Amino acid sequence: MRYNIRRQYISYLAFGVLTVCLACTNQSIDVDHNPIKILGHRGSGANYASDFEANSFTSVKNALEKLHGAEVDVQCSKDSTIWLYHDADLPENEIGLVCIPSSTDSELIEMDNHDSNYSFTKLEDIFILMTQMESKPLLSLDVKGYFPNGCFDKASAPHSYFITFAHSLSSLLNKYNLHENVLVETDYQYFLDVIRNTEPSVECYLLGYSDFESKVEVAVNKSYHGVSYRYSSDDLSFKAIKQAQQKGLKIMLWAIYAKEDFEQIYSWNPNLIQIGNIDMASSYIDN
Repeated sequence: MRYNIRRQYISYLAFGVLTVCLACTNQSIDVDHNPIKILGHRGSGANYASDFEANSFTSVKNALEKLHGAEVDVQCSKDSTIWLYHDADLPENEIGLVCIPSSTDSELIEMDNHDSNYSFTKLEDIFILMTQMESKPLLSLDVKGYFPNGCFDKASAPHSYFITFAHSLSSLLNKYNLHENVLVETDYQYFLDVIRNTEPSVECYLLGYSDFESKVEVAVNKSYHGVSYRYSSDDLSFKAIKQAQQKGLKIMLWAIYAKEDFEQIYSWNPNLIQIGNIDMASSYIDN
């Protein structure tokens, strides 16, 4: 298996060199000697033989210490506080909370105290942890905006929610000086536009599940830094990644769990890879 992957990588590398030579007049990032950054998906917690809860302080801390960084899902509460959480719905609870955006901080803390099966972590707590580390890691924020549960009048969060969210994030970035260490990824272009205009040093990634070519086109036209994309999509390939990189974009792929998938995607040389198994990727970490 490794022999086939190495042979495939050599052919891919040769193609990449040829492509760069043909496009040598373009201003582009170095697509053939790209240092790949490996991030722990959801802090590499939950579901896949993990000892940690997804998006928890302990899972994120583990990923930040062992990898180049972590990816976390984030939502903004009624009190404008950013919390780590993935799902639109909150777990069944005694106080009747539906979702993060319609809940106050005190309600979320009360819910946390009532049930030991899950916990809520503030983004600020992760920022504090990052500032205490000798070498600051990367943190990618997957901004959630789809709530088909009555959280908002419509399934997608309104612009006012994203404006509040962006303001809260900007305040934290300035408080802890982490602009160079935080990435933002979402399929909500409005939020990316706000962040790009207010915090231009923060890298913005358009998130996509399908139609890679169109995501690349939008990212180029809107001057985003890159595309965050599902690695298993049929239209993703070594060639497609290289073409996007030659247009000046960075490519982040998610979420990889199997070793054979990781080895193939690693050979495609994206800029960032989100993985769900920290131990699997440890030998590829280049500090």
